[in-house]
Amino acid sequence: MRVLMTQRELLQAGGSEMVAVEVARTLSERGHDVVVFCPKVGDMARMLLPAGARVAQELRDVPWTPELIHGQHHLPAMAAVARFPGARAIYHCHGTMPWVERPPFHPRILKYVMMCEWMVVRAQAELDLPPERVTCVPNFVNTTRFSEVRQPPETVRRALLFGGPALPDAEFDRLNGACAALGIELEWIGRAYQNVQPRPEIFLQDYDLVFGIGKSALEAMATGCAVIPVIPGQAGQLITDASFDHWAHSNFGPRYFMAATQIGTLWLKQQLEAYNPADVAAVTARVRRERTLEGAVDRLEAIYRDAAAAPAPALSADTSFAPYLERLAKEVDALWLEREAVPALRKRVDELEAKLFVRAPRKRLPRLRSLLLRARYAWQRLARRGDIL
Repeated sequence: MRVLMTQRELLQAGGSEMVAVEVARTLSERGHDVVVFCPKVGDMARMLLPAGARVAQELRDVPWTPELIHGQHHLPAMAAVARFPGARAIYHCHGTMPWVERPPFHPRILKYVMMCEWMVVRAQAELDLPPERVTCVPNFVNTTRFSEVRQPPETVRRALLFGGPALPDAEFDRLNGACAALGIELEWIGRAYQNVQPRPEIFLQDYDLVFGIGKSALEAMATGCAVIPVIPGQAGQLITDASFDHWAHSNFGPRYFMAATQIGTLWLKQQLEAYNPADVAAVTARVRRERTLEGAVDRLEAIYRDAAAAPAPALSADTSFAPYLERLAKEVDALWLEREAVPALRKRVDELEAKLFVRAPRKRLPRLRSLLLRARYAWQRLARRGDIL
């Protein structure tokens, strides 16, 4: 089958980026002809080439008319749907927020694929999608890449805060303090902590316990680490063989209304009381059996076949709207990210002003004044750009 995947960027490792790369590679290795349309590419795009999958930064460079569009991210997916009016499509949804992830509506999007059952229920209620058009392909791990499995130790000594959204400073300090109080060394890796490392299949081997959610949690479990999900404002429980299905329902992340537990020493002590090396090994075996890349692609191929066999709605063959959407896919994300950065930078400017005029020792004034002027200039420049949105 000729499959066109869409992806907003392939710049550095992330959840949807790795889904695009790993699924495209596997489809290509199985004999499908695969092109990934991605307006912004970087080193990650080269990961597709050894398997024969290709990358197109513009839709006019796609060498054929796709039989199926595997859409990821709102604008690139809709640009592809507009450019190829005869192609059926599915939309692979990794979240309903922010807007770049939000599922678009179109008659030729025949199936919406969610990454956990919690999202299936939410999409049906929030987006008013018919149940027959929504399905789930659970998050997965490339067990060929994560080939080494560590032996869980009897006692937890090293922990890692891995991926996910950044914890607020107060919660980060509480987690660090809780680990220290229990004799655990805590480290952190991820984009949110300005510490991206590209080889989790290697560095996860060094940790007994991982605080993570989603794909990060799955990768840690597949490696033989114990996992506790945490997000800003909510602390989860140690994932055990008995609680695995409960956490899998929500993609291994705490959700609102599940609990009000907060990060702290007592909470962490209670979780570690449930730690059992044999149970960690059982969870690892389950992940490596039930959550494989190969199994996920099997399910996606079945969805492709059903979509390809479905009668396509009769629509106009006019493609004139496609270049407009394609241009938006290239430019609007950058404008949106700049606008999002303005409040954070404004807060930083205020903090620097407070240090400069209230608390700063005299010898630090020149340095702080320089930082303040640079920050104020950057904030004003972003604010001016944001005015055009």
